[in-house]
Amino acid sequence: MHHEARAIIRWVPASRGGRQQPPPSAQGYTAPARFESDPQEHRGVWSVRVIQAKSLRGAELIDAEIQFVMPNAPHDLLKEGERFEFVEGRKVVAKGVVMPSSLAPPSEISDFDVALLG
Repeated sequence: MHHEARAIIRWVPASRGGRQQPPPSAQGYTAPARFESDPQEHRGVWSVRVIQAKSLRGAELIDAEIQFVMPNAPHDLLKEGERFEFVEGRKVVAKGVVMPSSLAPPSEISDFDVALLG
C-alpha cells in the first residue's frame, strides 16, 4: 500500500546548482530523494513520485502530493516537518518539507518563506 504525504517543494535555481528550469509539469515527476532524518543517509535514497502538484509561486514553488515509488520504502519518513531533497545524479534539484495535510496552502508566499525551504 502506498502512503501519500503533502509537501511544499522548491526547485533549486540553476544559479545554485539546480536544474536549468523546473519541470514544465511536476505531476508525475519521479526522482531519488534523501530525507533529513534517514539514519542511512548515504544508502537510503528512495525514489519519490509527485502525484499532484499545484503552483504556489510560478513554477519555482509547488504544493504537492508525494509518495514513495517502492511499497517497501520507509513510509514513516513522510511525517510532518520532515525535510527532504530531490537529487538528479549529483545535483540537488529541489528541497521540500512534509506539511500537515489539513493545513490550507498559503495564498501568498513571501521571500522569507521561500528562504526557509533552503
